[in-house]
Amino acid sequence: MKDRIRYSMAFKLKVMEELRDGKWKSVSGAATAYGISYNTVYVWMRALGFEHLKGRLIYVKTRTELDEIKRLKEELRRLKIQLSDEILDHKIDEAALQIACSKLGITPEELKKRAPKNSAYDLLKDKKKSIRHLQEARHDKAVVL
Repeated sequence: MKDRIRYSMAFKLKVMEELRDGKWKSVSGAATAYGISYNTVYVWMRALGFEHLKGRLIYVKTRTELDEIKRLKEELRRLKIQLSDEILDHKIDEAALQIACSKLGITPEELKKRAPKNSAYDLLKDKKKSIRHLQEARHDKAVVL
């Protein structure tokens, strides 16, 4: 009768974690490296909850699910572009405010308190337009302010 070797739980977990982290390309690679049977590794996988490492997972998707995934990816791409445009607009507004404040020799807080809403808004709007014009002239959306 074959002698059964008792492996410690720490050793079993080490082998499973190495498989999970990709140190070994396959179960047989790990089994060969440690001199154990690949069947033993499979038994440990089942016992320790690492069955997801056994092989490929196959997903069955319907045409509608694939269409929905495609639509959601496109929406995500569109929203990322929108967000980057909004961030750029915010940066332009902040830069225009700083320029306006430096020209007037006051802080942004003082400008917001003292200036009538329309004049401060017009000044910011003009600065924003001039910065956008510079961007278009350079054919570059990434202007560092």
